[in-house]
Amino acid sequence: MKKSLIGLALACAALGASADAPRVRLFASAGYGFGGDPLMEGTWVDGNGQQTGTWDLKAGKGTALALGADLRVTDRFSLQASMGYQRESVDGAGSNFAFSRVPVELLGFYSLTDRLRLGLGVRKTQSAKIQGGGTYDYINEPYEASGGAVIEGQYLFGTPSRTERAPMFGMYLRFVNETYKARRTAWDAKERSGDHLAFGLLFYY
Repeated sequence: MKKSLIGLALACAALGASADAPRVRLFASAGYGFGGDPLMEGTWVDGNGQQTGTWDLKAGKGTALALGADLRVTDRFSLQASMGYQRESVDGAGSNFAFSRVPVELLGFYSLTDRLRLGLGVRKTQSAKIQGGGTYDYINEPYEASGGAVIEGQYLFGTPSRTERAPMFGMYLRFVNETYKARRTAWDAKERSGDHLAFGLLFYY
């Protein structure tokens, strides 16, 4: 599944660069996710050793970017393949932790109207890991993600042209279902939920 999704994403991206407009469109998105179980938790302390608050690093949280291609199969249905990057970090005095991952997705979208689309699909996250910085720069812990599912709604700010290629902007709201498990159980023996909601902006060309 992993290799087939990556291959499909790359094939669609290449097709998008060469196919006649507007059957295939290049796609990009930028957004933010909320949710998931904490992978790490801790407390902040001041210079006097007093606790000033708590922090956590959640499996579904973070800035999310994606690039790919959208193939219009019929007037109402299209396939979209993408490869993304999501990262969340927490920073303290002299140290920081970050959870990064590379999701690969394949979604099918149905256009309810010219501007409103509903999509369902699958997702496989690659290269998930927690990295430390500063005092904890020796930490580099990989995680394995389960196969995931995605449901996404999109609203386009204009009506897409079917006769010429033109920039198109929009917004999205999505729910992602997936889980993570540390590859080294000595680090983290529990399976963690990466389920999250995300919203952001879209760009098609």
